[in-house]
This record gives sequence, C-alpha cells and structure tokens, in this order.
Amino acid sequence: MLGALVLVGALAVSACESHGGIAVSSGSDSAALDPPTTAKVKQIVRRFQDTNRTPGVLVGIWSPKGTLVSATGVADLTTGAPLRADMQFKIASQTKTFTANLVLQLVGEGKVALDDHVSKWVAGVPNGDRITIRQLLNHTSGLADGFTSPTVQGKIPTGCTVAELLAAEAKFPPVAPPGAKWSYSNYGYNLLGRVVELAGGQDLSTAVQQRIARPLGLHRTLLPTSGNGLSKPFTHGYGLGDLSPTQAPTAADDATAIPASCLWAHGAMVSTLADMRRWSRALATGELLKPEVWAEATKNLIPFVFAGNYNGPGKWRYGLGFVESGGFIGGEGSFAGYESTTMYSPTLDTAIEVVSTKNPNAITPPPMFQALAMAVYGTHLGFGLTPEQALTPAFTGAAG
Repeated sequence: MLGALVLVGALAVSACESHGGIAVSSGSDSAALDPPTTAKVKQIVRRFQDTNRTPGVLVGIWSPKGTLVSATGVADLTTGAPLRADMQFKIASQTKTFTANLVLQLVGEGKVALDDHVSKWVAGVPNGDRITIRQLLNHTSGLADGFTSPTVQGKIPTGCTVAELLAAEAKFPPVAPPGAKWSYSNYGYNLLGRVVELAGGQDLSTAVQQRIARPLGLHRTLLPTSGNGLSKPFTHGYGLGDLSPTQAPTAADDATAIPASCLWAHGAMVSTLADMRRWSRALATGELLKPEVWAEATKNLIPFVFAGNYNGPGKWRYGLGFVESGGFIGGEGSFAGYESTTMYSPTLDTAIEVVSTKNPNAITPPPMFQALAMAVYGTHLGFGLTPEQALTPAFTGAAG
C-alpha cells in the first residue's frame, strides 16, 4: 500500500500534511468520528486501495456522527509527492450533475421546457423530433453513447470543438426508441450543454461559474475552456486504457495531461473534495432550483444498472440529472486516470465522497461509498447489499 492515511478536519484540509501518521486539524466543523467507526473506515480505505492498487484515494465523510477526511497514497508516481486532501482532480461524469442543474434552472425561468423536443434546439439529432429534454436528463432518449465514436476518441489527445463533438456523436444510430428503456448516453448530455448555451445566452463554462460555482462559493470548480483544467495543487491520475482493474499503474500510465474538450458537458470538469462536498448538498436539496422544478426532477426515479456492473450489486436509480441510492443523491464519474462519486443524504445531513486516482478499479467508488455509509450508520440504509458485497470486486468492464 502506498503512503499513509491522513485524517483531517473538513474545512481545513489544506492545513494538514502527511507525516506517516494521523493528523487531526483544529479547523474541523464537527467532531471526529468515534474511534470504532474511524477504525472501520480506515480498514475499508485500505481494502479499497490494496484491491485496486490505486496510487491515491481521497475520502470525505461529513455527518452529524462526525467528520473524517482522508488522503491516502501519492499524488505523483514520478516524484512520490504525497496526496493531499486539498488537491484538485477531474470529476469526469459528475459534470453531468452540473449540466443538468443548469438545464433545470432554465426550466424554472421558463426558457426551456422539460417536454421540449431536442429538435427545437439542435438540428440533426437522430429522433430529435421525438426526444424530449426530460429524456435526455434521465437517459431514456434512446440515443447511442457517441463518445465511443472513433472520430471522438481519435481527437481526445488534441481536443474537440463542440461542433465536431456533436457531429461525430450524431452519426451513431439510436439504440432504442425514445422513452423505451434506460440507456446511458454521453451524447445526450452534450446536447443538453448546447441547450444551456442557446437558451441561456452564454457559453457553458461561463454558465457553470455564474450560475453554480460563484453562488455556492466553489472556488476551484470549473469547466475548462482549454487544456485539462487542473491547477496546483492537483493530483495526477493514472490509466490510459490498458490497465486491469487490479493492476498497479506506473508513471508511464499518467493520464493527467489529457485535455478536457472532448468530454465537454458530459465529463470535462475539475473540482476538489471541499467544493464537491458543498455542491453535493446543493444538488441533493435543489438549492439552486425552484421547488416545483426540483419536485419534478425527483419524481419517478428509474432503476438502472451500469455496463460492466460498475455500480456493484446494490440498488441505484436515476433522476433528472443525478443518481440515487438509499436516500443519498449525487453523481459519479470515470475517465482516464480518475474515478469518483459524491453523494448527499438530506435526511441524514451526510455527505460522502470517494476519489480514486486510477481508472479502472475493481471496487469502484459507488459501492465504496455504500460501504462507508454503512460503516457510519449500519446496514439498514436501503442499498440492497451487505458491506461485504459492496467491497467485493465487481467491475468487469473496460477503462472509462
């Protein structure tokens, strides 16, 4: 196992350094978890890292029962620099929660309707005169996941324009009629990003800043307009598509420099533990939305199973731009070098985050989150699995 587990206060993570032991910050906004729970969490983190052989793991738990923030391992395999809890990372498809929230804000302002057909906003979309904004948000549009297009994949190292991205993804035939089934589509969320721009009158990166990041005080959260978007301090991420879920990466597998533009509205953003903790609460309570819009977003959640058993054997549902399990609401992301999930329970007033600096992982962040939640609250949260099942390697797919 690489590095040491460092526990720090939730609001003062930048003040804590790893010296091979446990450091508790005086700036914590709540007491630490009790010793037995802390011991269970540490054991879970070690199992996660040892099984996946990931260079670094970030974990945050903020609850009425106590707070724990940990940075385990190294941030850079070349230099051996330790991972720190204040480091920025790529959030990948957790970007979708931001894109969806912007759409729902525009719905509340009367600029977009959930029952608008996509063809009202973007031309050339397969079945665009039948697919609604609602169906894009909850992945029932039937659109293919055009991100796998050879054209898009070939452009990732050098970057994509929005026009190139949407044109390449539109060439894939639909996988189902609109509304017929749940089928994950990155293309659908890139279309939503374009709707935000057309209906809101500003580019997507600016909309993220003005409508979400600044109002919530998210100081290191952004959608890059060039490069990978990361600024110091940040952690490197590893996995260029040829690692196995239990294989340790080397410095040659560094994926950090990959630019973000070909992921755009579906997966290009960067953030930090502290920022995502704040965002998770705003997302899960509809803080930035009109109450009637948030009520609509949380109706009729759809049970789903990700390809490759990515979310493990537990129960998961999809709403209008978020995932839900056991009353926790949030998002998850997986792309070269990084995997993460951030979940918040309004009932329990608890946020839990997991970040791995390797892709792919055998134990993925979503079931890891469930294991951590059960360590704090017990097994009766409605996840539909046991702690042991949550920590059993389950992912059988390829790198994100």
